[in-house]
Amino acid sequence: MKKRLLTCIALLPFILKAQQTYTWTVTSGSWAVSSNWSPQRITPAPNDILEFNIAATVTDVPVSETVGKIRVHNNASVTFSAATSSTINIGNASVPAPHFVVEPGSALDITGSNAILLDIGSGFTAQIQGNLSFSGSSHRLTAASPNSIVFSTGSVFTANSGFAGNPFGNTAANRNTVIFQTGATYIFKDGGNPFGLTAPDAITIFNSGSIYRHQVNGVGPSMSGRTYGHLYIEANVNFGGIGSARDCIIQNDLNILSGFFSFKPNSLGTHTGNFNIYGNILASGTSYIDIGSDYMTGAVQLPGTVQHIGGGGGTGTISFQHLVLNNTRTSLSRPLSVSGVLSLQNGRMITTASSLLMLTATASLQSCAHDYSNLSYNDIGCDLSYIEGPVQKSGLSGGDFAFPVGINDKLRPLLLRNATGTFTVSYVRGDPYLEISGVMGTGIHHASRLEYWNVAGSGSAQVELTYFDPNSGGITDMNALRVVHFDGSAWANQGVSSFSGMPGSNGSITSTSVTGFGSFTLAGSTDYPNNPLPQKILYWEASLSRNAVTLKWQIADIDQYKGYYIEKSADGKSFSDILEFIPSKTENESTYYAYDKNLITGNNIYRIKLIGTDGRVFYSGIRAVRYQHPDVLRVYPIPAREKIFIKIPDSRSISELAIVNISGSVVKRVNTKHQTTVEIDILNLLPGTYFIKTMQLPSPVIVKFIKFNQ
Repeated sequence: MKKRLLTCIALLPFILKAQQTYTWTVTSGSWAVSSNWSPQRITPAPNDILEFNIAATVTDVPVSETVGKIRVHNNASVTFSAATSSTINIGNASVPAPHFVVEPGSALDITGSNAILLDIGSGFTAQIQGNLSFSGSSHRLTAASPNSIVFSTGSVFTANSGFAGNPFGNTAANRNTVIFQTGATYIFKDGGNPFGLTAPDAITIFNSGSIYRHQVNGVGPSMSGRTYGHLYIEANVNFGGIGSARDCIIQNDLNILSGFFSFKPNSLGTHTGNFNIYGNILASGTSYIDIGSDYMTGAVQLPGTVQHIGGGGGTGTISFQHLVLNNTRTSLSRPLSVSGVLSLQNGRMITTASSLLMLTATASLQSCAHDYSNLSYNDIGCDLSYIEGPVQKSGLSGGDFAFPVGINDKLRPLLLRNATGTFTVSYVRGDPYLEISGVMGTGIHHASRLEYWNVAGSGSAQVELTYFDPNSGGITDMNALRVVHFDGSAWANQGVSSFSGMPGSNGSITSTSVTGFGSFTLAGSTDYPNNPLPQKILYWEASLSRNAVTLKWQIADIDQYKGYYIEKSADGKSFSDILEFIPSKTENESTYYAYDKNLITGNNIYRIKLIGTDGRVFYSGIRAVRYQHPDVLRVYPIPAREKIFIKIPDSRSISELAIVNISGSVVKRVNTKHQTTVEIDILNLLPGTYFIKTMQLPSPVIVKFIKFNQ
């Protein structure tokens, strides 16, 4: 018993030593002086915990030492320097993590001309919550385990003046060891890049929301194959002879706070990688952005959600060689120039007269597939991606160009044929009568009341306007269709060079060559009895109330019409009259009402057929109301092989259902009294189309299903 007691007493100092914490006590002094620590650090041990909680300058960091933990806290600002190159190994299994920590509000500056290496051992961790900086030499903070060095939200690492090399190492053993979390910042003032390895490998990972601030003039940060959070530029950054097939990914904003960002590979290399920017593109003051050259086939790609180009309050230019739109919406707040390919894949670009999308003489267009089935053109934009606002094309010299403009999720392009000059085009979903003029020129009976295009420029071109029914109102006679231009006093006929498309569908009409520009729209000729386009309807709406649709409209110049028919369609293509002829009212009664109680489940699509006093026919735009019948039965699955389930509305008392084949014969009856969900065995039915029919309701409800045997 005495022997065991003596053994425990003998081991006690070593056990206590394993948990010893030493606190720095002087504002300036040598690491090696034991009295600078409390308690005095006479015999350093590999599991010592070293704490710094006051402002201090620590000199003579040892050539080599192993400690369990280094902690900087209590808002302390601490500087380390060494008389010769130094390596401090950090981490011990008996010490709780993190093993190297700079707490919030505290700072550690590793400085001096002799390099200091802080090496986090395998299985141990570091957490920087305050500030860490390197200056004066090739200092390092390295680790051997993935994700073991974490820069937390609010932390800042600075590669300061005089720093050299890669701050977190450059060997494969250090791969993926450093994480900059959301809200952590890396400031680059000197030295090498933080990635350390050849792309796509990297020592450092920048999470979304982290910030990289580049503050050195010259060649910019490592881009190809790299991923950043926010990338901030505060210098004149110029890339030249750089080529790579790898993409640069910017998960958040590219923000030029000062200086410029020029990425223009020259003849020394061809850059096929892209800039995938998921956030905003901003520039302050006179800072400018120029990405792309003839030696760069890669593009600036916008694959985010809602993105913004040109914020930051600056006035500098933003220019791209190639630009790919593949998001939901992009807004411009200053002019943007594209000199290569503008690729519209998804998302609208919102522009204004002062924030103009400018396509240079060398620019071309690629786009997603559009729905203009009667046009032979491919790249004109599409409903998924177009320009909402003005777009400019410069340097046309006898060529053709499609302006991919539109609004309200609908592409409404305008094309210029054999054009010479620089032109700016925008689409307006509005009433030319109310917004411009109601005066018709010679040979023009009326113009569209739904839309027009503004074309600014000088030179010459043939103007090709597209139509897409029912959005364009109802093209009923191609021969009557005209392009008109407001010449300052009236909507003037611009002649007809060619037509394409067919009535009730989509297509275009091309004018003869014109030299005067301004507002253009579609119009109807006085020479044809069945003019196209909606005519003089001030208000037109369809609204659902319970089990009926209320139709309301107002007409201008009602003395020009005998009356009206209401036409209805389920598919927006085939229309038929549903109500008796509605005669025109007196001049003081221009508001009309009609009601449709015979609704169909799904879309109920309406238009007004206007009958002129001279017998000519005009059409309104369409209005659609979606209706769900309260007595509709829900049948699932469709198609079905063995069983179907029928959901019966709680509000109905249905006691019997019948299954009817395509010939109308009842093949099965089902008692459903007091049931809301019915299961029916259909295994023995032949494959084909069948109908579920209610047997008691005054107006039977019929729902289709399909039986298959595979």
